[in-house]
Amino acid sequence: MKDKCSGMENMMPESIRRWIREILLTFCMVTTGSVLVSAAYIKVFWPGDPRVSVDILWQLPLIAFVCCLGNFFYTRREVGRTSILCWKFLHYLYIIVVVLGGGYHFGWIERGNLPMLAVMAFGILVVFAVVSAVVWNWHKKETQRLNSKLQEYQAGGGRTV
Repeated sequence: MKDKCSGMENMMPESIRRWIREILLTFCMVTTGSVLVSAAYIKVFWPGDPRVSVDILWQLPLIAFVCCLGNFFYTRREVGRTSILCWKFLHYLYIIVVVLGGGYHFGWIERGNLPMLAVMAFGILVVFAVVSAVVWNWHKKETQRLNSKLQEYQAGGGRTV
């Protein structure tokens, strides 16, 4: 018996499926990175403090989701290196605003506490760099796969091999 979901797969273009996979991958990595950074952050700034509640368990995924919306910054067409760097920088600024704004709103950062702000900014930078590197590597592998398929197609005289 054929899987019911396989019909839906044919209805959705491959580019949309890749984009959804990228968003989900990014969300999972950002959430994981946020949990790891938060664990260290809480251990340094609030060891044993009862103010840290279970609310953080819904706050972190919420902030991660809003950060993933920054993927809409990027165009799906080919652009130059300078444009890519500009978009990356704007995406990073967006994430800084989201995380620090959320941090102030949820009480993760005390106003005027520069060490807290510095550690939070460093944590954001680390998570951003790791997630960006993984996504870039994923795109590189995907491009190599597509180029290989194109070469096979061209070698077959325009027929699927």
